[in-house]
Amino acid sequence: MPTNKNVITGSPKGGTTGYLLRAVAGTATPTDEKTTLAAAYKDQGYVSEDGVERAITKAYETIRDMGGNEVLKTRSEHGVSVKFSLLETLNGDTAKTVYGDAAVTVTPATSTAGTKIAVAYKGDEIDSNSPWVLETALGGKIKRYVFPNAQLATEDQTVTLTGKDAAMFPVELTLYP
Repeated sequence: MPTNKNVITGSPKGGTTGYLLRAVAGTATPTDEKTTLAAAYKDQGYVSEDGVERAITKAYETIRDMGGNEVLKTRSEHGVSVKFSLLETLNGDTAKTVYGDAAVTVTPATSTAGTKIAVAYKGDEIDSNSPWVLETALGGKIKRYVFPNAQLATEDQTVTLTGKDAAMFPVELTLYP
């Protein structure tokens, strides 16, 4: 029998750790939805209202007999990707995600100046694959998505600056086994 107890939205899980987090390669991944994440997981800030999209893509080859009849399909491709847009373009951890850890220098705020984020982007900063965690919740229902081996695969990093919309970093991750 259908029950709404089996329905959940993609609402972000509240709390102090954020809901979309990235760590450096080699950081342990959680094995359940309640274990506290290691301090190495850095909050990526707000995600745009479009949310997080996970896509599973497959391609198949059709095998036919000599009469042209389809007799079998074999899978020739399989891929998983995650797409989202990060709203906090003034967040140092978010900048490191988008431009590469080595390309970003964050200078903490002083009594005379705010936090400074310097980006020396050359286009060749591909960091190693990273573990990611996405946490969602609705009431007492918690769903934690763990992507232990994700590579930044954003092909178009267009950031639009206008007086009426927030600047956003588009992000696409390719997920590996």
